[in-house]
Amino acid sequence: MAAAVQSPETPQLIEETEDFAVVYKPPRVHCVPLRAGEGGTLLEWYARLFPPVAALHGKRPLEGGILHRLDYETQGLVLFGKTQAALENLFIQQEEGRFVKEYGAISHRAGASPPLPGFPPPPALPGSGTFCIRSYFRSYGPGGKAVRPLAGLNRPGKKTASDRGRPYETEIVETAEPGKEFRYFTLRIKRGFRHQIRCHLAWLGNPIRGDPLYGQAGKDTAPPEEGAVNPPEGPLALRAQGLFFFDPQNGRPREYRILSLGGYTSI
Repeated sequence: MAAAVQSPETPQLIEETEDFAVVYKPPRVHCVPLRAGEGGTLLEWYARLFPPVAALHGKRPLEGGILHRLDYETQGLVLFGKTQAALENLFIQQEEGRFVKEYGAISHRAGASPPLPGFPPPPALPGSGTFCIRSYFRSYGPGGKAVRPLAGLNRPGKKTASDRGRPYETEIVETAEPGKEFRYFTLRIKRGFRHQIRCHLAWLGNPIRGDPLYGQAGKDTAPPEEGAVNPPEGPLALRAQGLFFFDPQNGRPREYRILSLGGYTSI
């Protein structure tokens, strides 16, 4: 299903069945409360439409029926389970790698920003074709607010994040180069870690436009090249633009993708 989001600044119900709901999350909104009593979240918004979702048992307390989360600044599609059985079915799909998320990102070109500290030597970025970036992660900086990739470890330590003992993977399925300053990426992940896509693109030397943790201040207000695809609304040019999974009720494949966003063309 292709969806057009009417306003990039407000949540929108994209599709709803008896078992799940696909919801658009605007930028600068938390998916779930960080502490009891916190309001203004995407979960709270959808719970007004379907109150039972807040009482479901998710991966963590206070997360209700939400299957996955997006960063505060990231906009895009989020999947909710509407029953406990459906939510658990979707969690199994996620664990088995059958739940795929697609992102669109606008980045600065390699070399447009100086390399950030704490990154190992980057993997080579081929000129075309699908390829995969793999790494473990570690917390980095004051309060561990950022992360850094770790490559080439056979046995990750206790302070190293891994995907069940294996590196996390980001698949880059497409790149476009419409102008001199910006580059456009389409990426997919099956199981993700905090800031994974943002960190992996910065590791390649292509930090996402408007990223305060992995980009460079002062370069995020420049307009795109004339004739280029317009960037999505908001300071962080990262969009969760596709979801691929199987219907918990009948096992049929489901696909949802944002094709337009408040007048902006899809990346």
